[in-house]
Amino acid sequence: MSSEVEIAPEELKISDVMTPNVITCKPDDTVVDAARKMAKYSIGSVVVVDDKGTILGILTEGDIVRRVVARGLDPSRTLVRDVMTTNPVTIYSDATLAAAAEYMKRKGIGHLPVVNEQGRLVGIITKTDIVRLAPSLIEVLYLRHRESMEETI
Repeated sequence: MSSEVEIAPEELKISDVMTPNVITCKPDDTVVDAARKMAKYSIGSVVVVDDKGTILGILTEGDIVRRVVARGLDPSRTLVRDVMTTNPVTIYSDATLAAAAEYMKRKGIGHLPVVNEQGRLVGIITKTDIVRLAPSLIEVLYLRHRESMEETI
């Protein structure tokens, strides 16, 4: 008999499964520059930080579609600061994957910057990460959200 204790995927700590090397950009970068980073690294968002590494915002593919393309703005002249989501929702690295899934559902977000106790960026977790690591949380992320959306229609 093994003395190892098995941990359910949804009970994993975010610090154990997050992406630690977060791709970031500066608020004065153009949307094209940010989009090129997303394409280069095959990611759906960049965290916007200042020179000290303080989180200022997040720019997602959805932000680019809704706030740049749909408005007819020129992405090569539009600055990230003008279209990013400011004061993004964050989560502490010691939270569980299940807590992250519930938080994402409640806030209607798909990318969650991870911070330490001092509020410094230490990683990122996404809906895609959660589905890959803990498929049992799909209902939390998607089904319950869809049900709440149907209730509002």
